[in-house]
Amino acid sequence: MRLLVIRFSSMGDVALTVPAVRGILESNPDVEITMVSNSRFEPFFYDIDRLTFYGVNLKDYEGLAGLWQLFRELKNQGEWNAVIDLHSVMRTWIIGSLFRFSAIPVHKIDKGRVEKKQLVRKENKVFKKLKHTTERYLDVFRAFGLEGELASGDVLQASEKIEKELDQFLEENGFVKNKTWIGIAPYSLHKQKTWPLSKVTTLIESLGEKDCQVFLLGGREEAEDLNNLASVYPHCVNAAGVFSLEKEIALMHRLDVVVAMDSFNMHLAALCNTKVVSIWGGTHHYAGFGPLNNNEQFIVEVLAEELSCRPCSVFGDKPCYRGDWACLNDIEVEGVLNKLG
Repeated sequence: MRLLVIRFSSMGDVALTVPAVRGILESNPDVEITMVSNSRFEPFFYDIDRLTFYGVNLKDYEGLAGLWQLFRELKNQGEWNAVIDLHSVMRTWIIGSLFRFSAIPVHKIDKGRVEKKQLVRKENKVFKKLKHTTERYLDVFRAFGLEGELASGDVLQASEKIEKELDQFLEENGFVKNKTWIGIAPYSLHKQKTWPLSKVTTLIESLGEKDCQVFLLGGREEAEDLNNLASVYPHCVNAAGVFSLEKEIALMHRLDVVVAMDSFNMHLAALCNTKVVSIWGGTHHYAGFGPLNNNEQFIVEVLAEELSCRPCSVFGDKPCYRGDWACLNDIEVEGVLNKLG
């Protein structure tokens, strides 16, 4: 049985498909999956048996003509038993419709948009824990008749070559694992999910007093700011913009714990089975994006009963109702240190 599975962006959402895809393949030995996603996300799917990665650059498939071209390319890859749409946006709806016209069944994710709106609305909020995104991914396979459980533990792997390259880099730069290694990812895409930098620096100072080695994590666009921050503290080094995605996965396996916002690095650490202490502001893990592998126990947040406006957004892209960012400003460094243990 051959399935075409589609999920383009964002990076964290694509990474979260891995536990579901691995789980389905482990429970269904007759299934083969071709995973269609952004080319740069291929490292997430390294060394998964019976999975073929089909990477695309969406800029090469713009407009209806581009989607028709992509559909033709995918259709010509062979006979498909079904298309599994784990994205459910206009682009994938169009591709799915073309496959339906070719008599190939298509199943798409139910993102629970109504429930999520009720969770984050300002008035008459319905505050309840919603289904995790990974379970919603599994539900799409179940709609096609396939059963399976989410794969847990260390579901992201790096190749032996990449592991050796990272070890060589660390050795050449004097990083010896004779103390606790802590990653800190202080940024997120939106202000509503970003802890004040002044508190991050206090946390870094406290970890220096505990003789910890700190690695600052982030994207290339954050590298300059993190370089400036790292230059102040001898126990701190900037890893943002230094490594490829493959090496970032390998590095996550070397860290003892990661402190992250509600962001990609939170998911990356959790999927590498590294302990992650996550800091939540305007968003909430009840929306279905909490850290996996039992890391919800290490969440740091102002409780909703203490701040009834939380959550005010599913993704952190809405303005603060109060205007004072209490959900982030009221989180103290001590609370993070306590979760670090």
